[in-house]
Amino acid sequence: MSTLIEASEPASCRILVVATAGGLTNAAPILEISRILAARGYHIDFGTLQGQEHFAKPYHFISRVHTLGPGIPIDVEEREYLRMTEWDIAKGFGPVMQTKQFLDSSWPCVYSSLSAIMTDPERRPDLILGDYLVDAVRDMQIEYDIPIAMHWPQMPFMALPASYIPGHAGLQIEVMTSEHATIRQRLINELVPLRIAPAAIRYKRWLRQMRKTAGVHRMLATPRKPDHLMLVNSFFGVEVPKDLPPNVVAIGPVLADEYGALDDEMIRFLEEHRKVLYIALGTHVLLGGGALEKILDGAMSSLRADVIDGIIWSIRGMARRQFDLGAAIRTSSGKHATVQELLDGCNPDFRFLEFAPQRALLAHPSTRCYLTHGGASSTNESVYHGIPTVTIGVYFDQLQNAIRLRDAGVSVPLDKHKFTAQDLSHAIATIMRDDSGSFRQNCQRLQQVAGVASRRKFLAADMIEEVLFDHRGRRNGPDKGRPLHLQTADMRMPYWKAKNWDLSALVGGVTILALGLVVVLPVTLVKAL
Repeated sequence: MSTLIEASEPASCRILVVATAGGLTNAAPILEISRILAARGYHIDFGTLQGQEHFAKPYHFISRVHTLGPGIPIDVEEREYLRMTEWDIAKGFGPVMQTKQFLDSSWPCVYSSLSAIMTDPERRPDLILGDYLVDAVRDMQIEYDIPIAMHWPQMPFMALPASYIPGHAGLQIEVMTSEHATIRQRLINELVPLRIAPAAIRYKRWLRQMRKTAGVHRMLATPRKPDHLMLVNSFFGVEVPKDLPPNVVAIGPVLADEYGALDDEMIRFLEEHRKVLYIALGTHVLLGGGALEKILDGAMSSLRADVIDGIIWSIRGMARRQFDLGAAIRTSSGKHATVQELLDGCNPDFRFLEFAPQRALLAHPSTRCYLTHGGASSTNESVYHGIPTVTIGVYFDQLQNAIRLRDAGVSVPLDKHKFTAQDLSHAIATIMRDDSGSFRQNCQRLQQVAGVASRRKFLAADMIEEVLFDHRGRRNGPDKGRPLHLQTADMRMPYWKAKNWDLSALVGGVTILALGLVVVLPVTLVKAL
């Protein structure tokens, strides 16, 4: 199903942007990169699930929206994200794989819809720019020999290993590198693949059956290095520095040049309060009522102690429903109020918002601390605007982002299962008082680095063009078997040859033979004499 949004002049090349699971957080970065490509004359289409077509409205250059499959029902979304909130990898990885199964469940529809687009000469793109959750894009690369670029919010997990990064990349626990890790921490990370194996095997069986039912009998490979262009929406300073192949490029933080403004009420609130705590736990994070009440209690405790003088909490309807509205919370005045009364605005120093212009709030000088779940967008926006954070990671990359921000010196992380209201108020006080000045210094340092790195979204567009030109030249020339020009040769060689094991064996054999001759020959000559 396709909906024409706005007619546009034909471009030299058509690029299809695809984002399904993950909502606008996953779609926005690749749409921003598409904005640059559209300005260069490329024809941009957008593919997503039903109910998410409105993501394209602010991007007037998009000529056509393709609905790739049904959206996720609200009740299913709420159930699954509540289950994700209960992740506890200390107890096993079964829930993690169940979530991966939920996110991958749209594959049959997306695969079928993309296949229909690829076989239609009027709609077939010259390149697909996809979000990392859309495996069907990689299927299109295999089946239709189309170049692809995949967007990742962080360095890809289970790929690009480094000897000083313990365990599998993207699945680290407690530490991101071995540099200051104890033997226990390193061992815990190295054992993660064994702990995850049973759940991963069940997931692979389900995935294989789903693909087989759709008539696809191959599984997608998970090589150490990709065979396509990979654009990572992060930067070194947050990410652990490591060697990257030419087709993996850190291009983040990808942010829009303009963002929504504060309304008059918010401007007045921020002018009257100079030490504001901003709370936002993302679109999909659904913490249980107990955790939400601890956050309320800890924030109010900070307010009573004059560590902060105002609180703004952005929380959407589905997350609000997790509150116990009758629970009593001690307010900044020392009196008690129910959660419902706080939601209704009974406290002049506390504002609940259904939606907040987040970047405008983070950019305002009155916003001094940010309580976040550590999602990809929130991480990029906090460092770009130089705001220290208290981070409560809930699932997926949020858990690693909490460690990354801690290691960068700009955050105090809290464990979602163990934190108390007192832990939260202490973390806020640690940031606000900043006795050593390290939070201020590191926030300024990282903000400046992020400001420079944010210009690399133009590099992302350049790399996409480069891949297009290379593919067009290979496809139209006599040497059609030539691989992607950015792919390193070791990915097309046997492992033993790429590591020169044969040469090492040859040299070792010759050395042993030579040593043998040196030792044996004199003895033989002496005996002969």
